[in-house]
Amino acid sequence: MLRQLRITIQAIIFALTLMTTNIFHVSVSMASTTASEQSLIAAFLFNFLKFTEWPDEVATGELKLCITEGQIFKELDTISGRLIQSKRVIIQRVNFHEFQSDCQLLYLSREENIDQIHQWLKITDHKPILIVSNVNEFLDMGGMIILINNGKTLSFEIDLERIKHAGLKLNAQLLQIARDVRGR
Repeated sequence: MLRQLRITIQAIIFALTLMTTNIFHVSVSMASTTASEQSLIAAFLFNFLKFTEWPDEVATGELKLCITEGQIFKELDTISGRLIQSKRVIIQRVNFHEFQSDCQLLYLSREENIDQIHQWLKITDHKPILIVSNVNEFLDMGGMIILINNGKTLSFEIDLERIKHAGLKLNAQLLQIARDVRGR
């Protein structure tokens, strides 16, 4: 009973956090333009950083959100430098030829070549990096979180087994508001 009450309170706090960053059930008019969608994705990515726990050996004084070099994503500037649990969010551009695997979160946009996405998933396999994308069927490819824009709302689905396999833990609040969680 106490555990269920605590989870309910945490879910309420998480939902309020999402609402204050304007990412809870986005209307079609907001999601219709690329800039608006990217602003929402930036807010989702910030909250994924906020509600994910990495192994102690990976924890540093900063949280690196990595995007591939080819992505134009100026909306990430809104979260760059913000603090999450006393850690500064750093935005870093990466390519798979020189990848250092010091990212906490790697975002692969649907503009990426499918072959490159498969290469990214291969080089990040077994590493404590949260891999997020808005590519169709991303979870079936081996991804961890997929962002889904159905024209009315921006939501997400999670592959919990892959996340656990990487040594990561997601806050229960995040799992509760996901559209679907595989491997529960």
